[in-house]
Amino acid sequence: MGERDYWTLLVPGVRLATEYMTHKGQMVSFVIRLEKLREDGEWRLAARYDTCHGWPHLDVVNGKGELVLKRWMEERDIGEAFQQALLDFKKNHEKYK
Repeated sequence: MGERDYWTLLVPGVRLATEYMTHKGQMVSFVIRLEKLREDGEWRLAARYDTCHGWPHLDVVNGKGELVLKRWMEERDIGEAFQQALLDFKKNHEKYK
């Protein structure tokens, strides 16, 4: 199995933490965390796409880190779900508080 993780700064104060695992060239799991820089200088989770629970989904959390929304993705292919998740965060990061 191959594993990869990296950080991407989208704009100042907004970053993505991306991790994924492949097996025989196919993506088998991923986590993409959208993090925002707080006024105190700490990064906090705003939303996360992952494949935990056996299916790709989005978790949105509030400022206290409490889950406020879980949305299951329709995409069955994990690689496609990964690409959709990246695109959503890149295009819509402002809507996630």
